[in-house]
Formats: sequence, C-alpha cells, structure tokens
Amino acid sequence: MEDGDSAEAFRAFAAGVALQREDPSLLWVQLKNRIEHAILDGTLPENARLPSEQAMCNMFDLSRPVIRNALQALAGEGRVIKQPRKGMFVAPRAPELAFMTSALGVFDDLSAKGYKVTVKTYEFGLHPANEDERRVFKLPDGFQVIRALRVYHANETPLTHTLISLPAHRLPGFEKLDMEGRSIFGTIRELYGLTVARADRWLKGAIVPSEVAARMGVPPGGAMIAIESVAYDHDGNALEYYRAYYNSEVAPIHVATDAH
Repeated sequence: MEDGDSAEAFRAFAAGVALQREDPSLLWVQLKNRIEHAILDGTLPENARLPSEQAMCNMFDLSRPVIRNALQALAGEGRVIKQPRKGMFVAPRAPELAFMTSALGVFDDLSAKGYKVTVKTYEFGLHPANEDERRVFKLPDGFQVIRALRVYHANETPLTHTLISLPAHRLPGFEKLDMEGRSIFGTIRELYGLTVARADRWLKGAIVPSEVAARMGVPPGGAMIAIESVAYDHDGNALEYYRAYYNSEVAPIHVATDAH
C-alpha cells in the first residue's frame, strides 16, 4: 500500500476514535483495542504504514508512552510489525488453515489448500507396535507398525512435526518404498486401494520438546498445539494414527460452525 494511501486511511480512522479518559480501562489499552479492531475489519489494510509515534501523539492528544505501549502490545500479538529504518506496518495476516475438519492427511490437505508442500523425513520403517498403537489398530501382541517421523513445510516454513503410525499387516512392503517428498495417503490409495472416510482428532496446548523445537526451527520451551488423530477407512477400521505438534503461528486453525 502506498504511503499516501496509508496516511489517508489512518487519518480517517483516527478521526472516528474517541477515547474515554474517565473509563477505568487504561488509555493505551483503549487505543490498542481500537487499532486492532480497525486492522481486523480491514479499515487499516495489510501492509499499511502507520504514522510515527509523534504523529499519533498529535492525532489522539496522547503522550508518547501511551502510544508506545499500544504499539508494543499490537506488535507482541503480531498485528503490526516494525521494519528497521522504515517504520511500523500492519502485519500481513497469516493464512488460515481448515485442515482440522478434513479427513485428509497433512500432505494432501495442505496441497488442496494451495500450499507448496515439502517434507523432511527423519524416520521411516517397521517397529513393534506399542501399547497405544495396539489399542488404536486393535493389534495382538507381536504385530508391527510402520512409523514415519516427518516435518511438513507449508510454503517452505515448518508447520507440523508429525509421528505417523500405520498397520503394517494391511500395507505389505510399504516400509520399503522411498517416501521422501511423497504423500503417504496418496501412495496408499494408489498402491493398496485404501482410502480414508473419516478422522477423529483431539487438540491441546503443549510445551514443545527440545528435539521437536530444533527440527521446527523455533525456540525451545515454547508452546504449540498438540494433535492426536485416528483416521478410519470406509469399513471403520483404523488406517492411520498420528501425533503432531502444529505451529499455529504459521497458519492459524480455522474451524467453521453453523447453527444446525
């Protein structure tokens, strides 16, 4: 957005802002909320340049610390970004991702949404099924699973760190394939004729383990969304079990509901 257009858009926004000095809410909180609302409703569009702190002081008749606190809070929430020697700008919105309501695998779902998907595989092979895998796949003792430990990148940014388990007896020879950069579900459909009909997923917040943080390129000790998922074929048999860490800072999860 051109600087002249940005300045005009902000002046028009500022003209309609009336902060309540008698309100128990702090002035900087009021201003932060008004700017945030203008960003979310498009009044202040993506990449619009914000006026300088001094210009905002004059527009709103506020002190510099009040303006600075509001901008710092907006920056901390990712609403605005500071570009060295250029100024403060409205941050581009992260693309929303609705794959949580889809039964597709991560690779297929991201591809269907138009993302450029790349995969780095850290592990792929046969393993004795553990207790959780035996429970999900209803396996007797001694059965094996195929495990794939992968990091999925959306548009070259790490998005999910995923441990996938598959019932080996239903996919003979699958562990011998070169799966680097390939869709697991796509290959299963092609070679074995098995497709997913539905999936159950559970989400919770979790602290990211250090090895996961290193593979995802994020600081250790941070939080991500932990996902557990079981996908079923058309006969109701579990076909895939995965546990993942999802970085919602890259693409927020969007779940739509209706009134029915």
